[in-house]
Formats: sequence, structure tokens, C-alpha cells
Amino acid sequence: MASEQEGDEMQWRVKLPAWALMGGLLAVALAGACGGGEGETSAAPSPYTPVEPGEAAIDVVVVVEQHNNPTFDLRAQEINGVTIADQFDQDSSNNLEEPLVIPPGRIRFFLDNRGTLAHAFEVRLPDGSTVDKTRNVGPRKTDELMVDLEPGTYLVLCQLSDHAARGSQRTLIVDAASQYPDPPFLSQ
Repeated sequence: MASEQEGDEMQWRVKLPAWALMGGLLAVALAGACGGGEGETSAAPSPYTPVEPGEAAIDVVVVVEQHNNPTFDLRAQEINGVTIADQFDQDSSNNLEEPLVIPPGRIRFFLDNRGTLAHAFEVRLPDGSTVDKTRNVGPRKTDELMVDLEPGTYLVLCQLSDHAARGSQRTLIVDAASQYPDPPFLSQ
């Protein structure tokens, strides 16, 4: 009986490492297939990807970063390839007093979620109605929102949970006097 029990224990010891090895190899393969591994070689999406044939030309590209660590924030990083990040301080409590000013037209907002939580991006009119919004964007992911905006004042924000109340919002002023170079790509 003792030798039978020792045999069962021996079999278990032999089976466990093989099973664990197979599970580990499967996890590594899945992580690689999902693009979640370190040393990833696939290129990140570009905010300056040309439009598809037949689509309306883009007048303005705004690259927006959203954060939630240590504070919730929504900051534009560049407009048509011009870095503007230095126009905004690191204090998200005053975002409504630090407006983002862009020219009117067909706008591509390129959202770069730098946070550890899902975020989203919405453009609202002063009356609170939604112009358009993105889907939820996972941590370290990107998305874009294409909207046609006339001169006026808007609000851009993350509409998820309490993110806007915690600082992930900013006044958006669309002003014809705002000048930036053409986007750095050819519109089709």
C-alpha cells in the first residue's frame, strides 16, 4: 500500500510540472498574440494617418492625452504636429480656465489613454448636449473622434463615472483666428 501511495505521489509530481509548463507556454503565446508583451514591435497608431479615398479632408488634428495617476487630467499635446503641451499646467483642477483653442473645420481628436483606467472622449455644446463621443478606451490604448466644428465654445471631457468632476475636462474654443500649419499628411 505504501509503495502504491508513493507511486501516486510520484505520478502527481511528474504530471504537475508538465501541466504547469503547458499552461505557462499557452499564457505566453496568448500574451504575444494580444500584443501585450514587452519589446513589442508593432507600430503604434498615428494621429496623422491619411484619410481614406472619398472621406472628407481633415483640417485639424488634436492629440489629447488622458491621465488618472496621480490626478485625472485631459491635456492636448499637439495640434497639427505643433507641440502645445506647455500651454497647460499640471493642475487638473483648473482645466476649465485653461482652454484648448483650435481652428474650425473637420477635426480629428486622437485620444491617447495614458491612464490605468478606461477613459472616453466627448465633445459637448454649452447646453450640455453631445456633439459626438468615443467608445470606452482601455488603459494604454488609443482611439479617435472625427467631428465638424463651427466657431464657438464647447466642452471636451471624459464622460465615464466621475472622471470629469475629478479633472478630466477642458473648455474648447473653436476660433477662426487660431492658426496652425496644415496637418502633416496629405488628405485624399
